[in-house]
Amino acid sequence: MKQQGEEWFDGLIRFIGECRSGKPIADRTDLNMKQEMQCRIIGGSLIAWLEEHGPHLLQERAFLANLRGWERDPFIVFTSYEAGIVAANEILEENSGRFAVLYPQEFSVWLETNPDADYLWHVHVWSLFGELDTTTLRKAAQYALSEGESYMLHKEGTRCGPLFGRGGDHLWKWTGTEAILLQECINQWIS
Repeated sequence: MKQQGEEWFDGLIRFIGECRSGKPIADRTDLNMKQEMQCRIIGGSLIAWLEEHGPHLLQERAFLANLRGWERDPFIVFTSYEAGIVAANEILEENSGRFAVLYPQEFSVWLETNPDADYLWHVHVWSLFGELDTTTLRKAAQYALSEGESYMLHKEGTRCGPLFGRGGDHLWKWTGTEAILLQECINQWIS
């Protein structure tokens, strides 16, 4: 099974190479001010995952590996949008051997023809900024915005297997020049 997982990951790395030839990773100096703030936030999130959250989740997964038929040392797939891809590229540059970094849409395309629905070989980690749904927008209404300000929702999570994941959303305010954290874990989930 280990060889099958390595083949799956090697194929993913080749796929990412094809994706990057069509859409190279942006240079950090090309990010606008808002993207730079998102890059810093996502970078901090990824570092926290690498140093704190991730090791505990991977240890729990390793404990369950024999029972579930999972690889004890899974590959880590990190997905994000442009600001997060830039951050991950800088942070994981030297430790990229077991990490794959790509856009969420690219990973979805990969999984269509190369499924690992049982997470036998990989763990999926994401950290990105997304839209506020209606429920989150109602919760956010307690934080008034001034003219020109907007909400930003930082979504992060880890899926280690079916019914084995954790995540949360953090509400930020973008003033036009800075990002201000309004509420950590405005939404959270555990499975």
